Amino acid sequence: MRIFGRFLEDRRRSTVWWSGGVAAYVAVNNAFYPTIKNTAGIENLVKNLPDTFKTLIGSSDQILITSPAGYLQGRVFGLILPVLLLVFAVGAGAYAIGGSEEDGTLELLLSNPVTRGRVLIERFFAVVALSTSLGIVTAASILAFSPPFGLLEGVSIPGLVAAVFAATAFGLMHGAIAFAAGAWTGHRSVAIATATTVAVVGNLLNAVAAASESLHILRFASPWHWYGGRNMLAQGIALEPFLVPIAVSVVCAAVGWWSFRRRDLH
Repeated sequence: MRIFGRFLEDRRRSTVWWSGGVAAYVAVNNAFYPTIKNTAGIENLVKNLPDTFKTLIGSSDQILITSPAGYLQGRVFGLILPVLLLVFAVGAGAYAIGGSEEDGTLELLLSNPVTRGRVLIERFFAVVALSTSLGIVTAASILAFSPPFGLLEGVSIPGLVAAVFAATAFGLMHGAIAFAAGAWTGHRSVAIATATTVAVVGNLLNAVAAASESLHILRFASPWHWYGGRNMLAQGIALEPFLVPIAVSVVCAAVGWWSFRRRDLH
C-alpha cells in the first residue's frame, strides 16, 4: 500500500484546502437561510419558474425551497455541492495516471519493482479515499452548521448523510472517467476535458428532458437524473444515486487497467 499512501500524502495539502473551502461554503450558504425562511414571495417566484430552471437548481413543486429540505436541496445538493465534489475528484483522477505521466513521476515510480497493474489499482483506490474523505468533511460541516439556522427541522439525518455520499459518488464517477481517460492517453488535459464534457452534456440532457415531454426519455442518459431525481432529505433514501455511479466507476477502473497495461508510456 505504499503507492496508495504516497499518493494520499502528495494530495494532502490540496485536500485540506478543499475541505476548508467546502466547510466555508456550507457555513456561509446556511447562514442565509433565515432571510428566506417562510417567505411567500420567493415560494411563488420559484413555483412560476420553468421546469427546466427548477430542475437546474434542484427545486420542485412538492418541496418548497423556503423549507429546510427544499433550501438544502436547492442551494447545496442541487448544483453547487456535486460540482465541487466533481471538480475535486476529476482533479485527483486526472493526475493519478495522466498527470503523473506528463510530469515524469510515473516513469520514475515504474522503474521500481512494481507492476503497472498495482500502480493503477492503488492510485484508483487513493482517488476513492480522497473523494470519500471530502464527503465526510462535507457531511460533518452540514451537520455542524445547519442547527444554528434551523436547517435540520423536518430533515431526515440519515437521508442528509445519504445525500452527501450520493453527491460524493456522483463526483467520484466523473473522477473515475478522468482516471480512465488519463490511463488510456497519458495526458491530464484529455482526462479533464473528457470528464468535464460528460458532466456538462449530462446536465444539458437533464435540463432538455425536463423541458420537453417528447424528449423526457433522455433523462435516463444523464448522470444528473440518477443523482438528483429524488430529494432524499424529505423523500427517503434511494439506491439509484449510488448504484449507477459505482457501476460506472468500476467499469472506468477496468478500462483504465486494460488500456494502461497495453500501451507505451510517453
